[in-house]
Amino acid sequence: MDDYAGRVLADRYRLPLPPSDAYELVETRAFDTYSGQEVLVRQVPLPEVVDAEFVEGDGRTSAAPSAVRRPADPAVRRAIEAAQAAAQVPDHPRLDQVFDVFAEAGSLWIVSELVASRPLAALLAERPLNPYRAAEIGSDVLTALRVLHAHGWTHRNITVRTVLVCDDGRVVLTGLAAGAAEEALCGYSPVPRPEDEEPDEDGHGGPAVETG
Repeated sequence: MDDYAGRVLADRYRLPLPPSDAYELVETRAFDTYSGQEVLVRQVPLPEVVDAEFVEGDGRTSAAPSAVRRPADPAVRRAIEAAQAAAQVPDHPRLDQVFDVFAEAGSLWIVSELVASRPLAALLAERPLNPYRAAEIGSDVLTALRVLHAHGWTHRNITVRTVLVCDDGRVVLTGLAAGAAEEALCGYSPVPRPEDEEPDEDGHGGPAVETG
C-alpha cells in the first residue's frame, strides 16, 4: 500500500504519488481497495463548458468563465454509457478487460486489468521489428479485430500505444472503451445498433451509427 499513497478515485482506487507537481495523469496503475488487486486507470479529460459569449463595447467578444462538466451532464452520461457498452464485449485473450467507468474531477476514468506488457511504441523505439515478429503482432491484432467486428464494434483507436506486447509474447489490443467515450464526447454514437449485434455471413457486425 505504500506504493499507492496518492489520491483516491471513486473512494476506491488508490493512485501512486505523482513524481512532480507538473505531472499530468493520463494512464497509471492503481490499487483497487475493494478487490485487493492492482488495476490500470486511464483518464479521458472532459471538455470544458462555455456558457455564453459577451459582446464588449468595442465589438470584441469574450467568453464566460468555463465550467467543468459534471457526471449528470448529458454528454458525460453518453460517454460513460458508450465506454460501458464497449466493456460488455465478452472476454478474449487478445482484448483487455474493463472493470469500471466513472466521471470525477473533470475527467472520465476507465479502470481495466493490469497486463504485464509494454506498448508497441516502446518496442519500436528500441529497434525495428523483424518481419516474422511484425507478422505475429499483426495476426494477433487482426484476431482481436475479428472478435470486435463479430459483436458489431469498429475499433477507431488503434495506435502503437493501444497495442500491448505482453511478457509472454502474446498481443493485447486496448483502447476500445476510451475511444468509444471520446467519440461520444464528440457527438458520435459508437455503440452498434441492436439489429447489428448479430454477425453477418462473414462474421462481422454492421457499422457503428454516427449521429450529431
